[in-house]
Amino acid sequence: MRKGVRGLAIVGILFSSFLLSGCFFSVLQTARTLHRGEVGLTLGVGLLNFEVLPLENGEGNLILTPQARLAAGIADGVELGLHTGIMVSPTAEQPGFLGVVGDLKLALVHDPDSLSLALGFGGGWSLPMAGWGVQGGIYLDSNLQILPLYFAYRPILPLSAEEFTIWHQLAMGLHLRLSDTARLLLEVDSFNGLWGIALGLELGL
Repeated sequence: MRKGVRGLAIVGILFSSFLLSGCFFSVLQTARTLHRGEVGLTLGVGLLNFEVLPLENGEGNLILTPQARLAAGIADGVELGLHTGIMVSPTAEQPGFLGVVGDLKLALVHDPDSLSLALGFGGGWSLPMAGWGVQGGIYLDSNLQILPLYFAYRPILPLSAEEFTIWHQLAMGLHLRLSDTARLLLEVDSFNGLWGIALGLELGL
C-alpha cells in the first residue's frame, strides 16, 4: 500500500513539473555509474525562467520539455548514455524535437560512505548546442546520508558557431534514494546564465 501511494505521489510531482518545464536539457546525472550489464532509465522535466522568452503580450513563453536518458553499463564504472526530449509550447501547432546527445561516463572515485567522482564526454545534435556539438562533464557526489548532494559542470562546444566559443552548464541538487532501484533527483541548474530547476526519476531496469 505504501509503495502504491509513493508511486502516485512521484507521478503527480512529475506531471506538475511537465506543466512548468523549460527548453534545454537538464543535467539530471550524478557521478554514480552503472555496473557491467546494468541498464538505467531517467525520466525528467525542468523549469526554465521563461520570462527571458517574452511574448508580444509581455507574458512568458511556456515550453514543456519531456526528457529521457537511457544508459547501459558497458564495463564496471563505464556507462554509455543517450539523452533525448521534445518541446511542447501552447504557441506552436506541433511539438519540436529537442535533440539527441550521447555520452560516455567514467567513474574515477566511488566511496559509498563519502564521495564519488566521474568524468564524461559526449556529443550530438540538439537545440541547446545550436545544432551539432560536443560536451564534457565533471560529476561530484556527496554520499553522506545527511547531505546527499551532487554537483555537475559541462563545457559545451557548439560546432556550428562562427567563432570558437564554449558554453557552460552548472548544476547542483539532491539525490534521494527511494528504493534499491530508484532515486529522485532535485536539481538547480544554469545554462549559459539562464537559471532553471529540474526533477528526475532514475530507475534501474
